[in-house]
Amino acid sequence: MARDLTTLGDALRAALARLPAGGELANFPLWTEWAQIVGPAIAQHARPVRLRRGVLVVEVDGAEWMHELQYLKQEVRARLNAHLGRAVVRELFLVLAGASDDAERRAPSRGR
Repeated sequence: MARDLTTLGDALRAALARLPAGGELANFPLWTEWAQIVGPAIAQHARPVRLRRGVLVVEVDGAEWMHELQYLKQEVRARLNAHLGRAVVRELFLVLAGASDDAERRAPSRGR
């Protein structure tokens, strides 16, 4: 009687998929292995902030790197998805470090 063997990785993926937040946990390597995936040069100047509906927001520390990463978006997206083993990141959205915080502080209050 031959039994089909399942790899530990496949078993864990299946278990995570059944958990309510399983999809988010399966994407955890985006943060923990960022430097390994994108390389040390990019990792020194950019970091992932959040992933929502396939859009990965990446905070960049300067305009020069934002410009450079505009050209590398597709390559970085392909590396991320290849590392995760599935198409998780559909788009990269680049923001300057601190720009989103400043915009939130300047935004008018909506409760008036």
